[in-house]
Amino acid sequence: MDYHLLVCDDDRTQAKNIATLLKMSSIILEEQDIHPTIDLIAADAESVLDYLEFNSDLNNIIAFLDIQLDENSSSKGGLDLAQKIKTLNEKAQIIFITTHEELAFLTFQRRINPLDYITKTTNQRDLQRRLTETLELAIRNLNEFNYIKKNTFSYKVGTRIINVNFSNILYISTTKFPHKLKIVTSNGQGEFSGDIKTIEQNYPLFFKASQSSLINLQNVETINTKKRLIKFSNNDYLKYSRSRSKELNNLYVNYSAINDRASGNAK
Repeated sequence: MDYHLLVCDDDRTQAKNIATLLKMSSIILEEQDIHPTIDLIAADAESVLDYLEFNSDLNNIIAFLDIQLDENSSSKGGLDLAQKIKTLNEKAQIIFITTHEELAFLTFQRRINPLDYITKTTNQRDLQRRLTETLELAIRNLNEFNYIKKNTFSYKVGTRIINVNFSNILYISTTKFPHKLKIVTSNGQGEFSGDIKTIEQNYPLFFKASQSSLINLQNVETINTKKRLIKFSNNDYLKYSRSRSKELNNLYVNYSAINDRASGNAK
């Protein structure tokens, strides 16, 4: 997996030094098949924001920022930049590198929730070690975030955002009302606004059984191939399309075999 590192410091010498040390950290991590790359070395916030706007689909962002981004001793440009990065990408990891330890509390006042706050030092060995440790932690956080997101389905009801663990979902189907979907879980069911096509694109863990339904194979109890009916663990039934028969049967057989092996190993 790729990780995108951004360095921003108005002192270009400092920025290049941080980037050089991060390259050394990246070489160390590549031995673990982790691939961090330095995408940008900038001296001002505008360059970072322009880059992120141009690369709006960028994921796994780790930003190393100086809090003060100009010679004005009262400047908080790095804090403003961090907040804007978080607005553009909520899971972005923010690390502050600065000589101004007294400004650390401002990051908590603004609820930026930085991953780390590293004080600049002339001791390159200590700085290298700290950067490597923090980079590893940032990557671990991103991996956990990605895992949770991959295994969680989110939908909105009014102003509430509801998160459901994928393993608890049986199926999602259309209703008689346009753009209104039904979600059925092991704990009950609900309705929300959306469309099958968009969910299929955003959540590849679902299998599209028909034009009107997406199913979770791990909660399929049996498949009746003659009647083309899927029975779920809550005893609900759904009809699946003839065109999906072969792929559905193959996936179900493979999935059942994996589960059987897993159950055997557990014993």
